[in-house]
Amino acid sequence: MSAEQNKTIVPLHAVVSVVDANRCEKAVEVCQQAGVLFHLVSLCHGTARTEMLDLLGLGETKKGAVFCLTPSRTVPVLLGRLADGLQMRYPGKGIAFAVPLNSVNGKLYRAVTTWSENNAQETRKERTQVDEPKRKYEVVVTVINHGYTNLVMDAARQVGARGGTVLNARGIAREEVEQFLGVSIQAEKEVVFMVVESETRLDVMKAISETAGLRSPGKGVVFSLPVSDAIGLA
Repeated sequence: MSAEQNKTIVPLHAVVSVVDANRCEKAVEVCQQAGVLFHLVSLCHGTARTEMLDLLGLGETKKGAVFCLTPSRTVPVLLGRLADGLQMRYPGKGIAFAVPLNSVNGKLYRAVTTWSENNAQETRKERTQVDEPKRKYEVVVTVINHGYTNLVMDAARQVGARGGTVLNARGIAREEVEQFLGVSIQAEKEVVFMVVESETRLDVMKAISETAGLRSPGKGVVFSLPVSDAIGLA
């Protein structure tokens, strides 16, 4: 690829919205109205303690995570629409954050950028910033054996993390990987992701690794991803 072509490449972001399960359709609708082409919806649950749910009068923490791809220039517009359409400017209404991508399948890239450009006329006049103080965030992701989420969250909360979201998953690994790690890969997994301020990211990862890492019964693997923008975080 020539230097001339490289200059025309538009960065893509994955935008993740986490809302109550009964508001997933609304989140998807907002994304569609913003001209976002690709969506993936997954059921998940929150990590609020039972006593906190009782205090708030809530009976469950069922959530939905909506994943979509969009060019970087439309991220602020999409987050602004999510903030307004799902009242994410208020505590407890959900969160949304954007993660920059290094690469993506060529056909998908062309589809996302072409679709976005065709719908850009409607969004160019909208504000390009979400009216929240700019703070740096990262998303910490922990893949752990099923049933050990509380271990992860207790460790993370002790060093400043507020809450997380849990997806159910299935572990798949070759025998060579298991021998290299020195652990067996349990089939049933949970993926815990939490958005934390950048300055606390290392503390959170260290606390999780020490409490629920590969040497613990949970056999947790921890990594982090950059967040370019976020809303709904108290």
